[in-house]
Amino acid sequence: EANPPPPLEGGFRAVPGLFSANRVDAGSRLLAESLPAGLKGVAADFGAGWGYLSVKLAESAPEVTAVDLYDAGFSACEAARANMAALAPRIAARVFWRDLLSEKPERRYDAVVMNPPFHQGRAAEPSIGEGMIRAAAAALKPGGRLFLVANRGLPYEAALRAGFSRHGELRRDARFKVLWAER
Repeated sequence: EANPPPPLEGGFRAVPGLFSANRVDAGSRLLAESLPAGLKGVAADFGAGWGYLSVKLAESAPEVTAVDLYDAGFSACEAARANMAALAPRIAARVFWRDLLSEKPERRYDAVVMNPPFHQGRAAEPSIGEGMIRAAAAALKPGGRLFLVANRGLPYEAALRAGFSRHGELRRDARFKVLWAER
């Protein structure tokens, strides 16, 4: 690229047009700070964007051996691939250009992290996040755990109750809530 945008905090690279392309999203930051110790095995980042949560997961969970990153946007996938290679080279990372609302992952996971999109254009569409929660429930191994961040007003608890044996809230601030669920 002739004039690449400057790197973001932490050395991340994003391209214009991606969600939160000019800064680390506050909700994703809250989720990354809230991830529990001791996560291990194979993880996935659903709706990975440019890979912030995957890199933070790799940094905070040395026993996570691999991360699969999924996003429906091609440029997001390319940015995520580059950020994982540059910022989390120790971890095996696979990037999938895939819409998880219509295409299921083949692999089963020990953990899934996500900051699901909830807008179609300008209108709030909680059904997108609910569909991603269902996709996570289907992709997790028994005992696998989901960690997600959402705007406080979004009603994701019913979807968590329907798809998981246990669920709860880890943390909240003025704008966001960090939810967990176990399959």
